[in-house]
Amino acid sequence: MSGNIHGISWFPNFPDKFVSWGQEINLYEVRSNNKDEIVQKSRLPYIPVNYLSNETRYQYARCVAASYHSDQPIIAVGLADGKIGICNFRDTYDSSWEYTPRQQRMCTCLAWNELDANILAIGHDKHRSDSCITIWDIERGVPKETANFFGLSESSNSLCWDHNHRVLIAGMSQKLIKLFDLRQSNATCQSIQTKNVHGLSVAPNGNYLCSYVDSVIMLWDLRAIERPLRQIQSSRNHMQIAWCPTRTSLLSSLQRDSPYITLYDIRSVDNESSREVYHVKRQISPFPAKYQHSGKFSAVNWLSWHPRDFERMLLLADALNILDFRLPASLHTAYSNRSKLPLLMQRPLYAPAPAAAPSGSNDVTTSPTTTTLPSSCSTHSSLTDYNVGSSLSFDFLERELFEEDLLEETRQRALQDYGMKPDNKRFADVHLSRYLRNVWVTLNNVFCEERLTGLKATLGINLGHTTEASCRIESQVLQWPDGINNSNKLICYRSEQRDLALQLCGWCFEHELDRFIDELYANKEFSRAAMICVFHLKVLAACNILSQAADKMRDPSMYRITAIALSSFNADRCSSTWRNQRSTANMQIQDPHLRAIFSFLTMEKDNFDAVLKEEGVSLADRVAFACKYLSETKLTDYIKQRIQRAIELGDLNGLLLTGESLDGINILQAYMDASFDVQTVALVAINYFRNEHFMDNRIQYWIASYLDYLNSWGLWEKRAELDIKIENIPKSSRSSRTVYLSCNFCGKSVTNALLDEPRPRSTSTSTNRLSSCPSCRKPLPRCSLCVMHMGTMMNAGESNSTDLQSGWQMKPFSKWFSWCQTCRHGGHTEHIMQWFKQNSECPVSSCNCRCFDMDGTKLNALRDIS
Repeated sequence: MSGNIHGISWFPNFPDKFVSWGQEINLYEVRSNNKDEIVQKSRLPYIPVNYLSNETRYQYARCVAASYHSDQPIIAVGLADGKIGICNFRDTYDSSWEYTPRQQRMCTCLAWNELDANILAIGHDKHRSDSCITIWDIERGVPKETANFFGLSESSNSLCWDHNHRVLIAGMSQKLIKLFDLRQSNATCQSIQTKNVHGLSVAPNGNYLCSYVDSVIMLWDLRAIERPLRQIQSSRNHMQIAWCPTRTSLLSSLQRDSPYITLYDIRSVDNESSREVYHVKRQISPFPAKYQHSGKFSAVNWLSWHPRDFERMLLLADALNILDFRLPASLHTAYSNRSKLPLLMQRPLYAPAPAAAPSGSNDVTTSPTTTTLPSSCSTHSSLTDYNVGSSLSFDFLERELFEEDLLEETRQRALQDYGMKPDNKRFADVHLSRYLRNVWVTLNNVFCEERLTGLKATLGINLGHTTEASCRIESQVLQWPDGINNSNKLICYRSEQRDLALQLCGWCFEHELDRFIDELYANKEFSRAAMICVFHLKVLAACNILSQAADKMRDPSMYRITAIALSSFNADRCSSTWRNQRSTANMQIQDPHLRAIFSFLTMEKDNFDAVLKEEGVSLADRVAFACKYLSETKLTDYIKQRIQRAIELGDLNGLLLTGESLDGINILQAYMDASFDVQTVALVAINYFRNEHFMDNRIQYWIASYLDYLNSWGLWEKRAELDIKIENIPKSSRSSRTVYLSCNFCGKSVTNALLDEPRPRSTSTSTNRLSSCPSCRKPLPRCSLCVMHMGTMMNAGESNSTDLQSGWQMKPFSKWFSWCQTCRHGGHTEHIMQWFKQNSECPVSSCNCRCFDMDGTKLNALRDIS
């Protein structure tokens, strides 16, 4: 492989083969996971492939399309001079498989027909005396009949076929979408006037059509295509859009110079008579985390969905590197309220039926890339509705997904008011795992003064400046207890910040230690109580606790042996021997708290890694130990390391360190990706995150998804209670202005001069100043309802003169500027609100935009705008 690559594509009926084109056209085969094969070096660095063949006749291809033939991989190649070649990667040459238009011009697009694999639609650039669309049946030779040519003196921008009928859909001349019905000899044509003529593609369910121009994606309903179904606006121009073939309504988009894949989950309103749809937008980076900020991959140039494997795709990065990528399992997984499984079994409507198994055989015939599900899952009731064996591969799914009823558990928690009042007593009545119960207890301990601070902020890590409290760190050399002759110095650190951190971790001050140990003993946390006693150098108290615990346990051997070992421990005499035996003993000691005790007593100098890396001990206890015995530099490094580890594992206990911050949101997202538990992440965000964090799209998505669940189950009261809770989230104090209105003519700020007026003005002066740009004096846009210039004072005579002296009082919310982000029409907020109480379309008579329906399920749309 040499030179840049322009595009890649899977073969629809050869799921292990794909083609790349650019300066060369190459055919590859993805290697299987057969361990017996001799592994050869792959020609592509980021994907294991076998190089099969290349096509030398056609170089610098403008467009390539992989066909639906099932006997051999065939592609159509369009060149810059307009010539079209059919290639099957064999040495034989057939002149009947080449077509040259009458007038030489560039080939712009190609599209194979799914229903008849021999039919190819060809699109060319404009020529005044030639047609731009050609229908070629490669079995019958080069097209010559006039019925095979369409679009005289026009240009073709994109082509696609209807999945259910022999209907060609073409974007033409940058202004029209035309539908050619080829089921009859005299083809009929239907035209729709629009500029969204690029990237035409039909959804797998055959109902939706999408197209784009610049930064706008338009969604159409093929059953009523006269008007667009929805318009989606983005911040960057699009390069490619494509439907996921294994999901009925997942649309992907690549944007210019962007390293992200944008996904739109198109969802319809649950109303048979309604054509309304909404979408959930997500952006993901397909590159490994270690490359995201290294500059190794800067942009995604091309995408090709795998025709059978669930949510798998080929990616072209920086026109050089080809990557095999699969979406995270929970990223866009919609759940069914009647099924125990997520809706992971959707398959293309046009996928071939599975081959029938011989009678008396329990085996399932599968494609080469399909993995048969475990026998324990094959009889699951949720799987009987889908033909899993032939079309889709689910080898990446964890077996627990088939065994646990995640959705029913979520519903039962909702009925028990899970997370509505997060106090420790209520969790005792809710069916929760021990892990989740400990997480909520930890969050309750950290949540103080109406915010989830986190130990990172409490300890002043990465504040960018040195606080006075952080300088007052006292160090003290502790004396080992009598009988433990340890020559290693044990230094304890104290400060106001560290004392507060110990409290947030659930520990207490020295004078309250006895009461704290008694509480742990009463809760039968014997080993933890002994561990904390040893950490405070109260070895004798630890021995007593373990001895008393041994009398109450059915299997007291481990506690009894530990108590004897502690009572006779001498560090200087035994530490080397104990260190040699510790690695072996740790494998036999099942209690992590007991392991931590011996690791602490046998530590070398100030190396506490064995204690700090003991995963069986809670993160709160390990961080409290670090706050007591680590220096400032080592404590900072340890906190940062644990935060990064929590983000990688999706460990909610990491919120103890991050609090409500971007790192905290990343931890919640990682936990969501690993567990599918959107209920917990949404409720944690609602209970412990303040209002300013709700601008993050991920939090909005979690909350909207959980509200959708409550609606689908008919839990209207629970939904209403949650809405009230969301509404009562404390709002942060007003921040400095970062967004301003700018003038259409001069581009300078309109609001900045009004709000920062240095001296009061008279009523008439203020009125004139508000209705025009303060810089160029050009009039501001008019309100589409009252037809007055935006900014004009309404009912100015009824206001007090003192109100006009302050910009914020002079412009109440009802008089603010409001406009639709799609059609750009708007007016005074008060007028717009009154209009949309009774109407859903734009108030401008010539505009058909449904402005009020554009908000979908965003968080702001869940609240009353008034």
